[in-house]
Amino acid sequence: MTVVACKLLTYKGQYNTCQIKVPDVEVKLSAIEIDSQYYSLFRRFKDADTVVQALEKLSKHQGEVLALTRQKSNYTMWALELEALAFKGPRKQSHHAWPTHGPAKCLMLGDATQYQQCYVQVPELAEPIIAVHHDNRFYSVYQPGLGAIAALKLAAKFTRRGNESAIAATAKGYAVCLWEPEATKNG
Repeated sequence: MTVVACKLLTYKGQYNTCQIKVPDVEVKLSAIEIDSQYYSLFRRFKDADTVVQALEKLSKHQGEVLALTRQKSNYTMWALELEALAFKGPRKQSHHAWPTHGPAKCLMLGDATQYQQCYVQVPELAEPIIAVHHDNRFYSVYQPGLGAIAALKLAAKFTRRGNESAIAATAKGYAVCLWEPEATKNG
């Protein structure tokens, strides 16, 4: 089942801005570099609701790898370009491009057909917890019933710390979920 993997970038130190060339486009493209990979400008959004709706739509039709940056209240979505090369123009680069380390990925599970709800057991807890199951991985439901902006902020907080997460669309809003590598299905 196709889902969108997205890097939720919360501060400038997680990426470098640049320009790239890709084989199928004649002009140079605005881009960001994360972990030695290039992401071209895909689309800009004015609010979190529109961003999450776009991620949901993309998760149903494509297997994109995306990055999301935020400046004040605007969001910018970037798409991974596997065959991109950094553009080296006639001008000297005026700033130093620091090595970056992007956050862990966040999956967008756009609807209930992309995951199964279940209970799992994790070693550090005595009682089973509710989780979503996707692609042979379990993600514990950390907080359900969130609006789009709260879900993006919470997921970004976890991914910035290195925790892989997922945002699952539910009938009652969005649930932010955390990958549980040691979880086993209960029952």
